[in-house]
Amino acid sequence: MKPATRISSAPTTFFLFPFSLFSFTARLILFSFFLFSFHSCTKYPVFKGDYTRIETAPGPEDIALDTNGGMERIIASCSERRTMDYSHNGFYSFDIQSQKLAQLVVTGLPTSIQLRPHGIDIGMVNGVKTLYVVNHEQNAEDFPPAGRQSILVFELKAEEVVFVQQLTHPLIVSPNDVCTDTAGGIFVSIDSGKINSKWEKLMALKKSYVLHFNGEVWQMVGQKLRYANGVGVANGRIYITGTQEKNIFSYKINADGTFSDRQEYSTMKGNDNITFSNGKLVTTAHLDFIKFLKHVKDAEALTPCIVYSMDLETHQLDTLYLDNGTVMSAASTGLIYNDVLYASQIFNSYIIAIPLVD
Repeated sequence: MKPATRISSAPTTFFLFPFSLFSFTARLILFSFFLFSFHSCTKYPVFKGDYTRIETAPGPEDIALDTNGGMERIIASCSERRTMDYSHNGFYSFDIQSQKLAQLVVTGLPTSIQLRPHGIDIGMVNGVKTLYVVNHEQNAEDFPPAGRQSILVFELKAEEVVFVQQLTHPLIVSPNDVCTDTAGGIFVSIDSGKINSKWEKLMALKKSYVLHFNGEVWQMVGQKLRYANGVGVANGRIYITGTQEKNIFSYKINADGTFSDRQEYSTMKGNDNITFSNGKLVTTAHLDFIKFLKHVKDAEALTPCIVYSMDLETHQLDTLYLDNGTVMSAASTGLIYNDVLYASQIFNSYIIAIPLVD
């Protein structure tokens, strides 16, 4: 792996199509007209600050912080999404102190399971450091991928991940993200009601949902959403982003396992994965749906993105990173540790580290 490289970017500008301004019906009927007529209404600058580029395998879509057992590292979930070369798929450990990246050895995974990881989370289960992984199999040339969908469970060690089990269920139709519930269970976002349904995503239909698994029973959480994506638990609540929603949602997790007190927080559209830092929720957003679709196929096609935080008490929003796609396109996860923002992306093979200043 190449070492991390520190870079200072040069300013430029980029024009953004405000896709969220129009109704879903209008998108379908007047799609071409809006695409070309309104494509330059708003501009976003390239990120101007210093950053460190950390080379990884392709597709480091999700990252998670591991500070248990004396560790001080970031685990990246990497999967090739543009070609059918999956030789570098897997999990990578970035040591924060040494600034070195290493691929973790995958042990015990049955040969019948194709490893194509997506969202991840780390939790302690009965004293065992556990890595939960959304996994996609088959028809990997499609995006989002079709085929068998599951949650893989691994024991996370210093230099390897050891396969424990594969969780499957008829409701795990099109999983996207996973998080622990702090009580030995997990939440899983299902981003569409029918696997690989581009129609549902384009038309922003309320067909997706979130599942909770308590170790024995799977159940849906709350109401259906438009493209459920990031999930995270903090202060006794489950927080959910929807990529085609304009709000972030949350529910109180009750002692009996039920969910109540639904709340909505006005944010922006295009939100992705969730992390938490110092009483704030951190997420990313894809700011131009059309540019994003072009970036799916072409690594050089820039797409603007943002990493921002939401205060869990006041619900105030603060921009942490904003870019036209020159530094990073399709940012999917933002993670803060020791006043450094780490941002990962869906397709291209690197993450970035940005020192945060007041």
